[in-house]
Amino acid sequence: MDRSQSACHWLTNRRCGWQERRPQTPYAQAIDSPSGILEWTAQDMKQLAPDLWQTSRRQLLDGVYSHAYLLAQPQGNLLIYSLGEDQQDDLDAIEQLGGVAMQVLSHRDETGPALCQIRDRFSSRLAYHEADAHAISDVAEADLFLDPAGTDPLLEEIEVLHTPGHTPGSVSLRYESPHGKSYLFTGDTIVPNSGGWATGVYPEIEGDAPSLVESLTHLRDQAADLIISSAYGGESGVVEITPDEWRDAVDQRITSLRKRFDV
Repeated sequence: MDRSQSACHWLTNRRCGWQERRPQTPYAQAIDSPSGILEWTAQDMKQLAPDLWQTSRRQLLDGVYSHAYLLAQPQGNLLIYSLGEDQQDDLDAIEQLGGVAMQVLSHRDETGPALCQIRDRFSSRLAYHEADAHAISDVAEADLFLDPAGTDPLLEEIEVLHTPGHTPGSVSLRYESPHGKSYLFTGDTIVPNSGGWATGVYPEIEGDAPSLVESLTHLRDQAADLIISSAYGGESGVVEITPDEWRDAVDQRITSLRKRFDV
């Protein structure tokens, strides 16, 4: 996957304004329904699990796409990754699902005007890793810097993993859903790509191959039922995978990076 044209190209000079935080509405009534599935259909939104929704597909580059994911929690919904500024139907659907208490970015490429739109509409907090703050804060300052040792109530069930390499502040998130499946949000650290897997190291976004190899070595032991990337190539950024398949996929990417960058 060629991401030499970094997704940073959609940055604007606008900064988000600060406003009083208002309480979020209760998260989706689906969690209380017998089936765990909502009885209404949100335009362009896809429900992947009783507590997980995917926004409509957004094209970043030729053949490269992304989605954001709404993770419903009793203590407040998380929006993981980000949207395009023109995805108003998705924001309407998210509002019906209880809004956003916190938006979590996996890395700097997810910066864009939608960060301000989301914060203004839902009075949500924004979280990302401090190591990418220099590339994000001019557009939207963080309410919280992500830290594996953090104790924020909205993230108490989320395992935050610092996985630098694609960018210095790249993070992955692992979640054990109470509905039976585990989710691993990998950002762009490792992504599905037309039936295979891809990794990217780009100097313009401070990529570092040795760091990425180390991060992947850590992630190979973080198997989950669903691997969910930020960007992806092909048909889907969500892959259902066995632990053995996951370790094989990660090992192949580690081998490729070591050969290419002499790590």
